[in-house]
This record gives sequence, structure tokens and C-alpha cells, in this order.
Amino acid sequence: MTRQAGKEAVYKLVDDFEKNECQYMAKSFQETETRSRFIDPFFSALGWDFQQTGIARKFWDVHREYSQRDNSTTKKPDYAFRVREGSKYREKFFVEAKAPHVDLTGNLPVFQAKRYAFSSHGKTPIVILTDFQTFRVFNGLEKPVYENPLQGLIKGLDLEYHTYLDTWDTIWDGFSKEAVTAGSIEQLIGKVGRNTKSLDDEFLADISAWREMLARNAANRNKNLSADQINEAVQRILDRLIFIRNLEDRDIERENTLLSILNVKQDIFTHLIPLFRSFDIEYNGLLFKEHFSETIIIDDPTIKSIIKQLCPPHSPYEFDMIEPEILGRIYERFLGSKIRLTENHQAKVEQKPEVRHAGGVYYTPQYIVDYIVENTLGVKIQGKSPEEIEAIKICDPACGSGSFLLGAFHYLIEYHREWYTQNCSGKSAASHSVQKKYRGDFFSNADNEIQLTLKKKTEILKNNIFGVDIDREATEVAIMSLYLKILDEGYDRGQTELFMRGHILPEMTGNIKCGNSLIGTDYYIQGSLDLDDDTRNKVNCFDWDGKDGFEEIFKNGGMDVVIGNPPYVLAQTIDDKKQFFYLSQNYYSATYKIDTYQVFIEKALKISKAGGFIGYITPNTFLRNKHSINIRSIILKQSSIHNLRLFYYSVFSAAVDTLIICMEKSNVEDKKNIVEITKCSQLDKEPQIINFPQQEWLKNSNYEIEIIDNIRNVEIGKKMQSKSYTFGTFGTAYFGIQTYDREKYVSITKKSKEWKPIIDGKNIQNFFFDAPMEFVSCEKKAIKSGGNADVYNRERICTRQIGETPIATIIPAGIYTLNTVYNLYFTKETKYSLKFILGIMLSSAFRFYWKMKYFDEKKTFPKIKKDALLDMPIPVLNLSAEPEKSKHDNIVSLVDKMLELKQKEAADQSEKSKTAITRLIQAVDKEIDKKVYELYGLTEDEIKVVEG
Repeated sequence: MTRQAGKEAVYKLVDDFEKNECQYMAKSFQETETRSRFIDPFFSALGWDFQQTGIARKFWDVHREYSQRDNSTTKKPDYAFRVREGSKYREKFFVEAKAPHVDLTGNLPVFQAKRYAFSSHGKTPIVILTDFQTFRVFNGLEKPVYENPLQGLIKGLDLEYHTYLDTWDTIWDGFSKEAVTAGSIEQLIGKVGRNTKSLDDEFLADISAWREMLARNAANRNKNLSADQINEAVQRILDRLIFIRNLEDRDIERENTLLSILNVKQDIFTHLIPLFRSFDIEYNGLLFKEHFSETIIIDDPTIKSIIKQLCPPHSPYEFDMIEPEILGRIYERFLGSKIRLTENHQAKVEQKPEVRHAGGVYYTPQYIVDYIVENTLGVKIQGKSPEEIEAIKICDPACGSGSFLLGAFHYLIEYHREWYTQNCSGKSAASHSVQKKYRGDFFSNADNEIQLTLKKKTEILKNNIFGVDIDREATEVAIMSLYLKILDEGYDRGQTELFMRGHILPEMTGNIKCGNSLIGTDYYIQGSLDLDDDTRNKVNCFDWDGKDGFEEIFKNGGMDVVIGNPPYVLAQTIDDKKQFFYLSQNYYSATYKIDTYQVFIEKALKISKAGGFIGYITPNTFLRNKHSINIRSIILKQSSIHNLRLFYYSVFSAAVDTLIICMEKSNVEDKKNIVEITKCSQLDKEPQIINFPQQEWLKNSNYEIEIIDNIRNVEIGKKMQSKSYTFGTFGTAYFGIQTYDREKYVSITKKSKEWKPIIDGKNIQNFFFDAPMEFVSCEKKAIKSGGNADVYNRERICTRQIGETPIATIIPAGIYTLNTVYNLYFTKETKYSLKFILGIMLSSAFRFYWKMKYFDEKKTFPKIKKDALLDMPIPVLNLSAEPEKSKHDNIVSLVDKMLELKQKEAADQSEKSKTAITRLIQAVDKEIDKKVYELYGLTEDEIKVVEG
């Protein structure tokens, strides 16, 4: 459909409506007729195809909802308009249709339309409300306010039918398939304002407020309850209410099931209990089992307010559109806080200590979950049949609200769906045989697409999905999220009542356990058995292979897939020091400050079968940190690393550099294994991929996992190391002065004899420094660190802290440095000269080595680290033997010349003379390079690699 042809088609619709307006405005002319007579043809005129027969529904331009209850407040949007982006189809805008007699400026229809858009979590925020007579476009990014029907209305797109022809270009440029494919909807959405809260922020604020209301009321009316009991009761009540609303919006339970409870005049909470009991009979599972929360007193105003805010017509949330994964992420943040009781039994909600230490809760983005699941579980089950998959055990040992378990469950559902489609849809005898064998596992829906039966999804969940978390409320949310995933597409109630009455939701407490993944019950033996209840509950010991764990799984060797985002917590922050001691005694990786994510990596390898897959997102510090040798040793010796995916942007809002590691458990040390290393510089930018042999890392003295693009570079680097001492053999690096207040204790004026001349990193260049222009107070009250006068009262090498490679020169005694500078000096007697060391540091060979090993091109401000300086390869020379002493002295002489020439270059005012000096500097620099190449024994071919 062209622009002009579309306009001509709309002209006929406008003419028809105008001539017969009285007929179409009558209440007898219903929404269904409006859609077929006007709205479908209107959008067809914009190039959208409504008759895509012969292809699967997932490839259609438009998804229409037919089975709607007229005037329902909970139905789905009438139309979702979609375009292809890459290999997927994306919903770009919704259309909510009404009959022409409905007032489209009223609160209810506008609120209903915007609720769809808002509940899409920003994926589809544009919604059109139309009865053809009127065409209104809203941006639904913001939480809709029932009393404000003008909120989000897009200026210039509030139209009446008689203006359609005059504004056709505007309509076409916004909503034709051609324009939408080209990005018109993104332009309509515009930039998201800083103050615009997303769905997850708004829902988090609401459920947090509901928790606080319930907690305060429960604490006030039930003085016998402990803080833990109030936490558990409040969580269970909220989970039940939210779950019921999900069932309503998915058309599984009748509309207003929950809201109708408010018809009673008093004792509202008491009247909820029969509903909970009936749901327990219907669904089984965990949520509606008899629970002590049913016996507590909750006042009517409290429970009434929460139910009203949850239910239509005033709830802004369309729960069938909020994916279980998103709900789980919201809960992840919600569970970062907990209810505590004051001395007079008043409830207060506070952040958990571990969340405070971490600076907040950081949920895992969905694309990270998808990548890890695909590269672990996806590889593990590739080519397997449904029977073979039944034995696969997938676990997240720190599952939280279940985002990774949901990701794995979704992957298994889609894998089975695709397997049945490929193997059971043919007309051959073999296909019919397979169909017969699996007939209870799947069915074809109205669009002839394969879907799994509720029974099969339940079997997958019970057979394959397992998790552990130390937080009981988190495990309950994980189970609820998995239940919602089972019911995500609804189900055939008739079939369920016939075969699964009372077993719709599986009992999952045997799969999702509450416990401490890192600490077993032997913790009690190492310490005192006489622990108070509070300490015992906090530690929450868990034996993976015990009767309360996964005894049968571990009789068969353990887990097949371990995935997750383990906690990044320093064990020193744990109040109970016995836990710190337990970790250090039971885990090889638990050294120094003990970062729990490293212990979780070791634990994953312990609980995995041989040939099992592990996929984690963690900080990248373990790759080379000197205190992480043990975890590197474990990884490199006990696994074949398949993927290392490094992120050079912030995956979480926390300032931590992260990576994904996907590996296969294997006990073979001499691995002929190639690691795929992916460097991701931006979220939407094509990453750089490198292949690197794992055994090269095993050869490193500290098992350093160096991310190096070229194996040839590694070989040259190792050759340089083999002919060298490390600088730390006879020297050290001392960081400069950090004052308590730089403005107060650093000045251009020398205020007393305690004030010393000082330079900053910016004062230092290669072979040159600017004379000090500032002074620093060396009084005790001024210096926080770096104030050892013995360091500054000697000649030394100083290098900037910031730089791709060291930027350094010789600094004479008496000049102090700030904490942007490292001071290098000898700590042991040696015949080496500092000038020889400087010549090595500033040579091309050394810069090549440093960039290969330490420079991270993705970092805006690459830093020089002390450990790297101490590890500098200084060529081995026997200075008692004349030929080698001569090599040393030649470089010292050349460095002396460079220091002299750099001084002259800086002082010379003549451009001609300065040019001559610069050329001489370049010649001396080349000569230093030549001498250093000889010391490292580099060949002509290797020198070519070094020089690029």
C-alpha cells in the first residue's frame, strides 16, 4: 500500500462514517463491528497486512485479540502491531478499539489503554485509543493516573475522523508499516526523562508500600509474632494476592475474583481464607497451602486498600503483560529489605546489611541470563531427545528470586516446542509413531503452533530445575515466578480438570531449597553446638548431598548445569567470624579477604558432574589478582573454559568490571582447549572475538589469565621473562602522598620547614620533569598515607599512575610526590643503576610487553599498578663480567644523554635548534631500543612484531 493509495482507501471510510454517523454512533453498533468495518481497513490503508494466511502467527504483522469480553476491564489490547528486527518480530505499538458511542476522553477507556502500554515495561509504550470517529495517541511510559486522562497524550495526534485526510501525511509518517519499520515509533517515544520511573520502579514502590502497611498492622494487632514470622506472613499474603491477580488477567480465573471479596462489610481478611483454601485444592503447589498467616489479624482498611490498588479499574498493572522474568527482577530488589521490630513491637522496614554493604541490589539483565543459559544448558542438551533431557539437572546455588531458573525453564520449553515441531509434524509413518509416543506432551493451538501441555511443563520443572538461596522469602518468590511461567500461556481447563485436578502446580519445595550453599552442617562440629536460634538461622547450614538437600542427585554424581550470578561479598563483612574461619578451612579459593563469588565458582565445580557445565557472571578481578591464584588454579586444572565474555561497560549500575565464564568440568590438566574470548565494548556494538589456548595460562607462574589477542605476542613476552629478573627481586614501588585535604595541605606557598617541594603526575614526562611549583605539609595531621621521608630523600624513578605504559623519569632526592605517582627504588644491594632500569622501562620492547600484559584499551583512564611494576622484567646481567657490564653501562650512558637532551629541548627557544634536538632524541631513543632488544635476545622477526 502506497501513501496515496492509503489515503484514497481512508477517504472511502471517512465518507461512509460521515453519511451514516447516526447509525454508527448508536449503542447497538458494537466494538466488534467497529473493528471489522473501520479499524481493520484503516490500518490496512497504512500498509499492515491482516490476511497473512499460510504462515505461522509469530511472523504476522498484526496480532488481534478475538476472545474478548465486551466492556471488560482486564482484557488484552485489541491489536499489537509488529515489525521484524533481525531474526525476531517486535511489538511496536498497541491499538485499543472501542465502539463509536464510547467517550474516548473518559477516565476509564484512557486509563485502560495506557495500562497496556505501561505494563509492557517500556517495550511497547505507544498505544492508540480509537473508535474510528476519534484517534488518540498516548505515550504510556509513565505510570498512568486514573484521574488524569490527558497524561501522555501526544500533541498533534488527538484527531477526529473528518481531519484524517488533511493530516494523512502525519498519520502515515507515524504509523504506516513503512514508517514504523524505519523507526517512527522510537521518534514518537522520544528521550526518557530522568524523572520517568519505569514499571519495575513503580511496582517496587507499590509492593514496598503494601508490605509496610501490612507489617505495621500485623505487628500492632498480633503482639505474639516475631520479626521473622511477620516477614514470612506478609510475604505469603502479598504473594497470594499478586498470584491471584495474575490468574485473573491470564483468563485462568474469572475477572474480579479478588475484588469481589470487598463486597463483604467486615472481616475482609477472614473472608479471603476460603478463597485461599479453594485455590489450594485447585492448584496444589506452595503458595496456598495452609499457613499460619491465615490465623493472624489484619484490619479491614489495610487489606481493602491493597486489594483496591491491585485490581481494576484503578490498578495501573496489566499482570498478563508483565513477564514472570520482570516480576522476578522487581522482587529481587524488594527482597533487599526486611521487616524488623522495635522494642515496643512496631514494624520498620530496613535494607539488609549485606545489601547496604553492596550499595544496593543489582538484578541480572535478561540478555546476560540468556547468554549464560544458551552457552551452558544449550550446549549440554543440544541434539538430545525429551527422554534424554529428563535426566539433566540444572541448578542456581544462589538463585534469589529465580531469574536464572526462569531463563533455564524458558529455554527448555522452547527447545521441547522446537523438537516436537521438527519430529512430530510430518506425515510419514515415523512422524506418526513419534506423535503417538509424545501425544500427552504437546498440542496444536488455534494458529497451528505447537505448545506444551501443562502436564509436560510441570514435568520439566520438577525433573530439571533446582535452586538454593539463603533467604527463605527469595525461594518463595522463585517458586512463584516459576509457577507463573508454567501458566504464562494459560491452559486448557477441561484437560486439566480431567487429568490434573488438584495438581496444576507442582510441589517445588523439594527443588528450591532454603540454605547456605557454602556452609554445611559440619560448621556446627567445628564450633559450638550450642548456638542461639538467631545465629543458627543466619548461618542456615545446608548439606547438598544430605537428606534435606539433593541426596538422589548426588548419588548420581551431581548437577549437570550450574548457572547464576553469585554474591560479590567480602567475607570480612559477615558478623559471624566462625563463618569466615569455616570458609578458609573448607575452600582452597578462600584466601586473603575471601570474596564469596570466587568460593561460589569453586562450589560450582564441586557440585557438578564430570562433563557438567558452569556459567557465571562475576567480577573480572580473579583473572590476574595476586590473591586469586588458587581460584585460577582450580579453574584451569579442573575445567575446560569454553567462553570468557568480558564487559568494558557497566552491566550493573554498580561500578564493578564483570565477565561471564562458561566452562565444562574436566579433570585433565593438559588441555588442548581453545577458549573463545569476547570483548564487549558497548551493549549494542559488535564485540571483538579472540580464540586463545587455555594451556598457555597454565604455563604462567601465577596462572594469570591474560586476555591477549595474539599467541605470538605471548611467546615473545615469555621469552623476555625467561631472560629477566623481576624488578621486585631488588626493588619496590612506593605510592606518593595522600593528604586528608588537598586544598588545605598542598599550596604554592612554603608555609614552614615542614612543607616540602612536591610534584604531581602531570609534572612527569619520559626522561623529564617540571620543577616543583607546589609544597605539601608533612605534618602528621596532614598526611593520610605515603609520607615516608626516607623514600623522598633519595634519587629514584618516578612514574605516573595513569597511562597505557609507565611514563617515567629520574627524580632527585628532596622532591616529594603526590599519590598520582609511584616511586621506584632499590631495597637490596645491587650493581644495577636506576638509569639502566629507566632505559628498560621506556624502551619499545618493554612498552610492547606492558601493553600485551597490562594495558586495557577499553578503560578511559588505564592505571599503573604496583604489582605490575614489581613484576617488570629486567634483563639478567652478570655485572662482574666486563662484556655484560659494558652492555649495562652503554644503556646508562644513553639514558644520561636522553635526560640531558630532554632538558635542552624544554629550555631551547629556537624552533630550528629545538627541531635538531628532537631529531637527536629520536636517534638516541632508537639506539636504546636496539640495545634492549639485544638484552632480551629478540630476533629480527620478533622485533617486527614488537614494532607492529
